[in-house]
Amino acid sequence: MAGMDEVGRLFNNNELIVAEVLQSAEAMKAAVRHLEQFMEKSDTAARGKIILATVKGDVHDIGKNLVEIILSNNGYNVVNLGIKVQPETLIEAIRKERPDMVGLSGLLVKSAQQMVITAQDFKSAGVTVPILVGGAALTKRFTDTKIAAEYTGPVFYAKDAMNGLDLANRWVDESQRPELLKKTEADRAAMVKIAEGMEKKPQGVADGRSRSNVRRDVPLPKAPDFDLHQIEEGPLREIFSFINPSMLYGKHLGLKGNLERLLAEKDERAEKLYAAVTAMQEEILAKRTLKAQGIYRYLPCRSRGEDLLIYDPADPTRLLETFTFPRQPAGERLCLSDYVRETDSGEIDSVAFFVVTLGRGVRALSQQWKEAGEYLRSHLLQAIAIEGAEGFAEWVHRKIRNDWGIPDPPETTIPEVLKNKYRGVRVSFGYPACPNMADQRKLFRLLDVTAKIDVELTDGDMMDPEASVSALVFHHPEAKYFRADT
Repeated sequence: MAGMDEVGRLFNNNELIVAEVLQSAEAMKAAVRHLEQFMEKSDTAARGKIILATVKGDVHDIGKNLVEIILSNNGYNVVNLGIKVQPETLIEAIRKERPDMVGLSGLLVKSAQQMVITAQDFKSAGVTVPILVGGAALTKRFTDTKIAAEYTGPVFYAKDAMNGLDLANRWVDESQRPELLKKTEADRAAMVKIAEGMEKKPQGVADGRSRSNVRRDVPLPKAPDFDLHQIEEGPLREIFSFINPSMLYGKHLGLKGNLERLLAEKDERAEKLYAAVTAMQEEILAKRTLKAQGIYRYLPCRSRGEDLLIYDPADPTRLLETFTFPRQPAGERLCLSDYVRETDSGEIDSVAFFVVTLGRGVRALSQQWKEAGEYLRSHLLQAIAIEGAEGFAEWVHRKIRNDWGIPDPPETTIPEVLKNKYRGVRVSFGYPACPNMADQRKLFRLLDVTAKIDVELTDGDMMDPEASVSALVFHHPEAKYFRADT
């Protein structure tokens, strides 16, 4: 499509940041709509067809939607199957649509594992269409050694949306395809060799300790109560002040560099982006587009080895739930259970749990704006909701510290809070210190989440809607983030 190629030259510029790409896409969509009336039908043929889907159990679609916009506005016919897509649904769509490629997206480690299962299911069904994979938890090493190893057809790793576009362009161009396949296979062979070498490398040796050296005699703060606390509508303006700018502007909007410094230097890109974000936040506040809902609770607890034991506040002898966490095999030998008193201490400790969300209605509204060609507004809404939920989590965590009687020093700034400059730690299931996503179900039972706020769990134990955060909070002064597998 000649007109699309002309309009797309600005759009396909790797120097553009995400916001500029989306604005270019908006201009391109409007231009194509105008040009299509003057073109022959043969001129409007798609460059290729690509199916996109977020894998089974995963609700995250902001990245997938960005890929859809970029591919669509570069001449591809994109079939977006949405979120939580079962392998059998994908297989059925592949047979019906006969795409040139299938793009799989997922955010967490469990999603990467689901991609392996999906590849196995494709292979069993005789599907060989090229797979393009991407997502925050995915790496090229995992793609080459795990996903590609289970599949007959080509598997390509896309580090971001623009890389995905480049790979798609090279695949559909028959003159570039052989070189792409040759390089992909060579890279995969090299990665497999590196991985095999790492597996043979001696691992750290445990020093004989059954637990870490975390102190077990620090004074215990007193939980204010053990009631369920529901936040029906949190203070959005205050919550927005806890949004991490490096995540919102850097990760989601592609701005390179420190926002505060760039604004001080009167960087034009940063100023325009800051103005767009501020305008969207003011619109959200004025129209009450987002609703900050949350629920939190303190509960009595003790530890036994790697187990965290949660008790009934009304009957300290009655066990409500047991969480079992992995311990580092060597080094500091840390385990999350070390951050609370042991069963033989004679003392009852406390932990806090919470779930917060800003996600109600976000997916439907962002989809509405996307379909209307308002790509930047659609993306901004999702990005602000996602990072706003993280800001809400910081806001609730600070309230929990205050209620425990361990407030931050008066001089502590929000940027310092965002760098975890406070006592204790909050961890979320699915991450390195507590990787078992199934523990989300225990947390949801303890808080009666689904009955109280608009959040539910998928069959992959991920929260829906996407802009939601859950956490387990420890007050121990030595508590810190760590990986349990190192």
